[in-house]
Amino acid sequence: MSMAEKEIAAGNDEQRPNETHEPKIYESGYFYLSQQTNDLRDRMDAKFDRVDAKFESMKKEMDTRFDKVDVRFDKVDARFETVHKEIKDLSNKTDARFETVHKEIKDLSNKTDARFDKVDARFDKLYDKFDYLQRWTFALIVTVVLAFAAIYFK
Repeated sequence: MSMAEKEIAAGNDEQRPNETHEPKIYESGYFYLSQQTNDLRDRMDAKFDRVDAKFESMKKEMDTRFDKVDVRFDKVDARFETVHKEIKDLSNKTDARFETVHKEIKDLSNKTDARFDKVDARFDKLYDKFDYLQRWTFALIVTVVLAFAAIYFK
């Protein structure tokens, strides 16, 4: 045990029974306590310096990795933009093609409608001819029946 520790531990053996005991700490005890406090502070500062250094190195490593991730995301974003543009171009081409096909189908439909209109007109003419033919046939039958009746009833 060092001298300061002995002095602190020794205390005052000449106490009176009714008095409270207060240990006597000499100047060397204060000095020893100050040295221990300073030593503890220095060790803690060193440990915290190492922790700070480790945190700093981890931060630098994380920043480096995040920078790499950012570069990758930039590449992915660029690729998405390229794909989006390609899809938009294909969509525009498809829309144009569908419009062309729709126009061609509409033109064919109009041509077909025109042809059916011509056929309908021809059927209307035939119907009119059959209508006249039916009238003429009816008139002829009535004439023949009246002629037979006239001959028969004379």
